Amino acid sequence: MAPPEVVDGPLYDEIQRFYARQVQLLGDGDVDRWALTFHEDAVFEQEAPPDKVFAGAAPPVRRGRTAIAAAARGAVAERRAAGRVRRYHIGMLTVRRAADGSVHTRYDALLVQTPPGGRADVHLSTTGRDELVRHGDGWLVRHRVNSHDNAAGAPTGPRR
Repeated sequence: MAPPEVVDGPLYDEIQRFYARQVQLLGDGDVDRWALTFHEDAVFEQEAPPDKVFAGAAPPVRRGRTAIAAAARGAVAERRAAGRVRRYHIGMLTVRRAADGSVHTRYDALLVQTPPGGRADVHLSTTGRDELVRHGDGWLVRHRVNSHDNAAGAPTGPRR
């Protein structure tokens, strides 16, 4: 089987716009709309220290949009209660087209957090690996693996 084709141009731009919208929704705390960027039966895995898996009570692997949204809702509620603002910055994106029409991405993400009246600090650095599937004229995450750089033995994982 041939490796996925690396893409650029219009498809690359489309995927960048997908991520821009997705991280802005989460940063704004709009969990319901953010969750709709995941396939109904999506899988979201985090390779992270236990205290860094969303609000800490979420399991490291969430299956299905409902479970993914529930974990995010807990994290957003925790941040709001503490008055913290979090922004997500995605970069170093690579996009590969698979034979089945899906795309596989890899990116680095910085999570910047600002406490009330405080200064912004880097909260977390991660590597993301997604499988995206076409849905209408957009994309949905079917499978996400998010590896936190501070997790013991955090792998960058196999290329998908």
